[in-house]
Amino acid sequence: MFITGLSHRLTLTSVNSSQEICDHLSMEHNTYEASCSWDMRDKCTEDIGPLVSRETQTQNMRVQKDPGVYESSMKWLESSSLENCGLTLSHLLSLCTTTHMPDGGYQMHISTESLADFEEQLYMAIEMYHDQIKCLTQGSKKVFGVVNGSRLGILVDTSDLNCSEERLPDLQQHLLMLIEEQLHLKKQLHLLSYSTEISSLWNKPVETCPPRLRESRAWVLQLQAGGGCDLLQAVQKVLIHSQLDTLLIILATRPDQTVDMICDYIAQSRMPSVHAVAYNCSSPDAIETVKRMAAVTGGKYHLFSAALGVIDSSTDVEMLWTEIKTARDILTHIHSMRQGRFQGIPVTVQSEIFMSLNSLTLSESSPVPCSVSALLYIQLTDPKAISSREWLNINGLKAQKLDLYQLLASNAYSPQRTFVPILGKTVSSTVHERVMVQFEWWDGTVKNLHVDLPSLQKYQTKLSTAVRLFEKRVYYLNRTGSLQIWGTVCEQRVQVLLDMSGLSVHYQLHIQHALRLLLQEQLANKHSFNVTVFGSDVKSWQEKMVPTTHENLQAVWQWIQGMECAGGRNTQTALRHVLREEPYGEFTMTQGVYLLTTGMPDQDMVAITAYVSEHCRTANFNLHVCLFTGEEKTLCCPPSSYSTQTDTARALRDLAHAGNGRFLWLTETGIVESDDIQVLIEEMEMAANYCQKCSELVDCLMQKSSRRGSGKSRFQETSTLSIKPKISTRSAKLSPPRPTKLSVARLENRQKIRSAQNRLTWRPSSSKADIPAVHLADSSMPSTPSSSAHQRRSKVSQSVFYMEDGNLGVVFKKYPKPKSVRRSIAAIKLPKHEELCSTKQWLKRFGFKNLKLDLEKMLSRPECSHPDNLVPSVQKRVSAKYCAIFPSVQINGIVKHLHLTPAELKQYLSETEKLMQRYTQRMKWLLTGSRCMFGAVLEKTVCVLLDVSGSMASFLPELQKGLALLIWDQLHANSVRFNMLVFSGEVRLWQSGLVQSTTDLCKDAVQWLNQLSTHGGSCTLQALQTGCGFEDPVALYLISDGRSDSSHSLILREIDTMRQEKSLTIHTIAVNSHDRACCEFLKCLAHRTAGRFHQAPDNTDADILKHLSALHSKDSVLPKCEGDDLRRLAVEIEKLTFFQKQAKTFRETIVACRNLEDS
Repeated sequence: MFITGLSHRLTLTSVNSSQEICDHLSMEHNTYEASCSWDMRDKCTEDIGPLVSRETQTQNMRVQKDPGVYESSMKWLESSSLENCGLTLSHLLSLCTTTHMPDGGYQMHISTESLADFEEQLYMAIEMYHDQIKCLTQGSKKVFGVVNGSRLGILVDTSDLNCSEERLPDLQQHLLMLIEEQLHLKKQLHLLSYSTEISSLWNKPVETCPPRLRESRAWVLQLQAGGGCDLLQAVQKVLIHSQLDTLLIILATRPDQTVDMICDYIAQSRMPSVHAVAYNCSSPDAIETVKRMAAVTGGKYHLFSAALGVIDSSTDVEMLWTEIKTARDILTHIHSMRQGRFQGIPVTVQSEIFMSLNSLTLSESSPVPCSVSALLYIQLTDPKAISSREWLNINGLKAQKLDLYQLLASNAYSPQRTFVPILGKTVSSTVHERVMVQFEWWDGTVKNLHVDLPSLQKYQTKLSTAVRLFEKRVYYLNRTGSLQIWGTVCEQRVQVLLDMSGLSVHYQLHIQHALRLLLQEQLANKHSFNVTVFGSDVKSWQEKMVPTTHENLQAVWQWIQGMECAGGRNTQTALRHVLREEPYGEFTMTQGVYLLTTGMPDQDMVAITAYVSEHCRTANFNLHVCLFTGEEKTLCCPPSSYSTQTDTARALRDLAHAGNGRFLWLTETGIVESDDIQVLIEEMEMAANYCQKCSELVDCLMQKSSRRGSGKSRFQETSTLSIKPKISTRSAKLSPPRPTKLSVARLENRQKIRSAQNRLTWRPSSSKADIPAVHLADSSMPSTPSSSAHQRRSKVSQSVFYMEDGNLGVVFKKYPKPKSVRRSIAAIKLPKHEELCSTKQWLKRFGFKNLKLDLEKMLSRPECSHPDNLVPSVQKRVSAKYCAIFPSVQINGIVKHLHLTPAELKQYLSETEKLMQRYTQRMKWLLTGSRCMFGAVLEKTVCVLLDVSGSMASFLPELQKGLALLIWDQLHANSVRFNMLVFSGEVRLWQSGLVQSTTDLCKDAVQWLNQLSTHGGSCTLQALQTGCGFEDPVALYLISDGRSDSSHSLILREIDTMRQEKSLTIHTIAVNSHDRACCEFLKCLAHRTAGRFHQAPDNTDADILKHLSALHSKDSVLPKCEGDDLRRLAVEIEKLTFFQKQAKTFRETIVACRNLEDS
């Protein structure tokens, strides 16, 4: 029950001890009881009164701020903070009462309804703060933050780094966005750019008006690089204008002055409030300058990363995160109260009975109640809800007849290959290159295509409209509410299955809130429903499904509030319970089971998936799985049922697909994976692929049209032979012979003669003959080739002959070779999840060479060669005539011609960027967990050899922690059979043989490792011989600093001898990277046995990933990695980065050449 009218409130800082809390609560409660005396009716009225007031308060919290109003977080929190909303710890304590206990202590009492109501409001407040953070990450607010002040001075960094060719367009676009969204609301503006020199648009601040805004936009478009970054001089110049109340300083690189010098000057001057922005900046000095300038002047700072497109840090965002953290701390206190204790004081949580609750009704115009105990606000939605796959059957590309191949099919012709009897061989059809375009079809064949530009342009317009429609659908599915948690509920008979196990206790409020949204928004129009909760036991609200009336929806909501999370996660029993057979008449409608869970089931997933799959064959139902997870934490000793979030998502995804359903993975920050959204993204990628192919067709057509003005092509000149003049001359002298038809005998005789000859048995007559005679060539006389220069140059030769029906025919003897098909750069497909394999094996499948993204190979084709031959007559080297047509570049010191179009290079850059992101993901995977220290364990039977000699003393504590993580992270997770071996002056085995990685044995191995100590020498050879003594083939993982009692050469010779008797693989992990000779020994030992050498990088994984994100800059170089897996991947990344830079340069060269030709 809410207690209102208290004049004195507790603050969080004033609560110092349990005694003070109890004394204060007792005083407030006694004062409250002395001032109020009510009967039961008044009490009920007062109980409902605060509830309505609390609802009104929550409604005000839920109102979203107008995105057009740019308000700082400090001002926004004046009306929306936890203090103003009555949601602090002191407000929570004001709802409690205290009683004296016989032992002299105190006990706190609070009602279940009040506690649940307060908890729900905290959840709503957290959601409101998240919405406000989303609002701050839109438009110019994401780049520059919310700019306060009415008289604003803007200082823009125009140094060489910030205004480079790659960054200047983005900077100008963002500044124009800032003018359109925020600067036009200011009273006065003063624009100034600073580099080595200082330049301002106006001599003094001017009033904001449309002409001034146009001048500002023109000034932004004229920004150019000007050298260094003299920030101090710019600040000194702008301080002349005392009427400015705020300075917006945009900094992108380290200033020429030190941080202390700039901040000391600002502190001594009468400086207005500074809004400092670190724009796409990775310099620590620049970031420190931005933060300190804001702190000195009492202003704000904003850090924006253009590479990631997110806000790294911001004063406004940090204030909201502080409120969110405070709210979560209070939620932790609420959880402690439910457990019966609050800061050492016993707490009793009791339930209240609202006598007049049944008389309450909700009108259709009333807002949504925000209290957990409040009644539902039922919303009628579209009864024809469908999944995205069904939606695409109506609105997809094929449904809208926007398939590119369907559009081009009417003008596409297949190349023909036909056997010509008169030639005795198969002849391919030839197509005029100026008329048709060769295009690769969907099945891999090549079509001769006639391009209709108007229809192609109309098609691209429709394609853009369809993509916008898909984007709206994605936004619709990703909005807050039940769609984001459950997806679209399509079936008419719905079973809701809730995971209320003990592992879900931290998410109990989330589960209840998710069900509330589902009941309010999507179940009202369904035929029937039921709700089942499960932990160790399974409890259903009703024995069978009931109609979705308002009374039933309200009743199940009241029922679910009494459920508590407890026990295990018996998912298999719950599924058997809800999928039990029902009367035949109820199977006429499809049944949908919606499972909301927070982790992996306790039972075997293979058995659960098999049961669901078998049930799908006989019953008409769909199983949809919704996974809700929080932040994943790395456990040193996880329990036996522990599995990562990725493994859990993979198993539940397979379960949903086996049940003909959809999978959705949600966290507190939003959707991670959704089948509904994934099919839409695939459709948009298909549309993007179609658009890319349209661009390639237009480019090919433009290239052909650009060659038409150069006169007749060689094909035209050679193919236009004087056939008709010869016919007319011959007909003037002699009449054509009478057509005769060959008899059957003569035809058979002619066929025998032809089959007996090895080559064509007829030859065209001389050009001086009156009638072109057709006769058989004498096989005894060798045919001499014609020495005519014209025939050598001719690409097409023809021969005229009489056909059997008397008509005149023409045979093409020689024709140009068909032009090679220009294959476009195909879209690559990369796996989303990591595979347990070495980097060498992984790159064999996903390296840029295997994906056909090697830029040097693309420019090594014959048409890209640059002939430069020596001509003896002029005694100099002369290039071909066409060399001046194509742009030329140097590849490895050799001149090559660029035959790639800008569209192809753009596609190449897009595909390589996707590949670079995948390489970065692989690098992150290699640098997380135990893989960072020991590399990836690939085999299923391994033995770990640990050097515990005296030289390993400084490394042993860190190795013990890392090996414990290795046992749980890789050996236990992947069910690897293993053993442990340590060696110093002697060799000690943990177990006599290989054992399974069960939970008990893994715990025993960790305890055994923690008892180790370093001493003595290092008998590396004896340890390797012991490791090779196992009966089963085993991979050895040697962890050592490389120092040994035996010589390195002796160990290598003995290993070679052992390899002749038994297959042996040794992976080495170097601990001390400073002794190069020992590292080379370990590397040689691994490579001789087909193993891998690993050495943990000196840089942290954060440093390496930081270099990965900055690879596109000119001076950024990836740190050197010594391990085989990391080194191979780093080399691949550096080579791909070099290709990307080359492709950008080549594209700029081609565009510049085309612009020069057009001018």
